[in-house]
Amino acid sequence: MTQDQAFSEFIPYINDVGKIYRKISPVFARLANVGEYIETWTDDGLETTNYAKEGDFVVMNLYTSMKEEYIVSPDMMSARYEFIYNLTEGGIYKPLGRVKAAIYSGGEIQFIAKWGRNMTLKAGDMIVTPLPHCKEVYRIAAKEFYESYILL
Repeated sequence: MTQDQAFSEFIPYINDVGKIYRKISPVFARLANVGEYIETWTDDGLETTNYAKEGDFVVMNLYTSMKEEYIVSPDMMSARYEFIYNLTEGGIYKPLGRVKAAIYSGGEIQFIAKWGRNMTLKAGDMIVTPLPHCKEVYRIAAKEFYESYILL
């Protein structure tokens, strides 16, 4: 399923039953090396993969049990995170992002995430769209979601 198909499939459901959540888990972020390959692992397995482009950041969730890593563009970094303090190889950032999210209850499916890589959606996962623009959908594994987001 393409990102456009996933968006068309899930955005009505998210808009109908979804609730607004705020990310509360601070993150560690560092500049990525161009072409760096990152695998995002959650408690239930491989969530997605990505390759870094010029200016991207590798972000690690600090309050989740898996401390999963993912790649964030410079624009997304400045919109969703606020710098707190420097560390030797990067820094700590406070999340600013909010999402509208709904619990997915269907069968396991794969779709292409906005960054062009496969993402597997499983029953019990959260299907989300970032606010305020709601221009994409992606999966957050249930365990990691509840470790890092709170209901508003």
